[in-house]
Amino acid sequence: MRAIRAIACLAVLIGGLASIERRQARERADIASVDQVDMGVVLHVVRKNPTHGERLLPRAPRMTLVQTFAFGGMCTVDGDGARYSGPSREPRVWFASERQAELVIHDDSLALWQLCEGSEGSGKTTALAQWLWMRAAEHVGEDCEIGLTAPTFARLGHVKKAIAELWSPSWYRWKERDQVYTFVVGPRVQLVSAVRRSEAGGSPIQGANWVAHAGDELQDHFEREADIEARGRTAQDGRYKRINTATPKDLTAWRDFRAAAQRKPADGTAPVWGYSKLLGLQSPFIPDQHWHNLENSGTMTRREWRRRVLAEDVGPESAVYFNWLRALQDGTPANLRAIPPGAVDISHEVLGKWGPIGMLVGHDPGKRQHVSEFLRPFRLRDQRHGLPYWFVVDEVTTPEATMDAHVKAVRARLRDQWGMNQVDRKGRPDPDSSIALVRIDPHTRSGDEHPGEDVYKIWRAHGLFAKPAAYAPGTDRPQVIKKESRLDMMNTLLAAMVANGELRRLCVAVDEDGKAAAPNLVKALETMERDAAGDAETEDKDADDLSHWPAAVGYALWQIESPRVHRLRQENAA
Repeated sequence: MRAIRAIACLAVLIGGLASIERRQARERADIASVDQVDMGVVLHVVRKNPTHGERLLPRAPRMTLVQTFAFGGMCTVDGDGARYSGPSREPRVWFASERQAELVIHDDSLALWQLCEGSEGSGKTTALAQWLWMRAAEHVGEDCEIGLTAPTFARLGHVKKAIAELWSPSWYRWKERDQVYTFVVGPRVQLVSAVRRSEAGGSPIQGANWVAHAGDELQDHFEREADIEARGRTAQDGRYKRINTATPKDLTAWRDFRAAAQRKPADGTAPVWGYSKLLGLQSPFIPDQHWHNLENSGTMTRREWRRRVLAEDVGPESAVYFNWLRALQDGTPANLRAIPPGAVDISHEVLGKWGPIGMLVGHDPGKRQHVSEFLRPFRLRDQRHGLPYWFVVDEVTTPEATMDAHVKAVRARLRDQWGMNQVDRKGRPDPDSSIALVRIDPHTRSGDEHPGEDVYKIWRAHGLFAKPAAYAPGTDRPQVIKKESRLDMMNTLLAAMVANGELRRLCVAVDEDGKAAAPNLVKALETMERDAAGDAETEDKDADDLSHWPAAVGYALWQIESPRVHRLRQENAA
């Protein structure tokens, strides 16, 4: 019986292969019936000119013709393959803005891989369809494949619509079952929904070999980036051209990816990635009146305008830490940046009244994880005031651990990474070693895993100098810190006080590769929102609670910075 089933399966397999071969033979015969095809395109590059421009397109604003390019031409198709054989007789006519044209042509002046972040109406999808044809025209006569990815098949449908409008039907044959455009002159364009449906299903991109790749809405499938990068093995001389469109997304992992793509190599070599923006506001194909109406309709919030029209990276509508900004619009780092050259560590100066302090640590105990954030104050070159600039330089998080285990992890990090809290050969504190000052959530005195046991004693038992984040005036009792006051202090430190000549005085440090020193903190600062009632930090105290990391920073800084913030509020109210 087993042998019979095996024979039956083999028969089905053979039958299936035969069916595929017959279908492929029909397709080859269909293409072989074409002996000549006009693969010509004329690309008009235009610029908006509402006053003195011409009506070059129906229902479009006035514009000025900047430059015209001719690509492709007549192709002969025979038994030897396909090849260009003369100039185009009836080329397709396309229009593009200057920035679109630069991306579509994609000559050697651009980086090999392009990330284009754009707004609504910017022409990203049109540029993708034109770019795909350009790469096919560069590979006439070759048996090769170009990849097109998008997060969903529905999103691929938008690109297919643009292709239907821009490509001549004589250029290609569409195979619905395979989701492949086959050009009669050789190249193929394979469409792939990049989102993995299940872990068991594996990557839908695996097995493909592409000479070029276009990705639509990369922010929704950048987790497949490693797979996509690996598909370019067959590209001539490793010149695996790529273009990826994206829109801003309120996701820390995407921000990290985009920042990495924008980073210039430290060795001075040419960057692999190029970054640009396409804005609908700048499009020569959309009337200025449209944007005026949209901005003044009253139906779009200022945040929506910034995100959807200006393609700005904005946080949640009800962000808790609304002054957090990883970078200014010109790309200049804001709250996420390297410690500037010439900055001087002034830990001993700012924290010296508590002893030989070389690091300030804020700690927030939790039921599911304990969190400690490491900070240092700096004096920056040419600063116009004597206030410290705080940089978060490290963090320690211990999920599902006891308080004792967490303190041991912090102590190890201080000694091994930062050379602090050292001991002599007999295990006694080294009198020549700088130490850390740990500021702890003043609302907690014992942990669930240590009932009735003083949290501060646990820290001190491991040789660490631990104190509450605040004391009641004139006492040694921990003082309650109002949540909104702590949040207000954090937002004040995260903001730029231009009038006072201050830069943002609270930042998260990055290393030479752009990696954040405290990634959990960054995620929390970028994504935490108030609830429907406008209250902050009301999430369930579970593994997904993000409040611990910024709270730890707030506790670290409270004793030093809250009095100044309070004075600022009084001055502004006066």
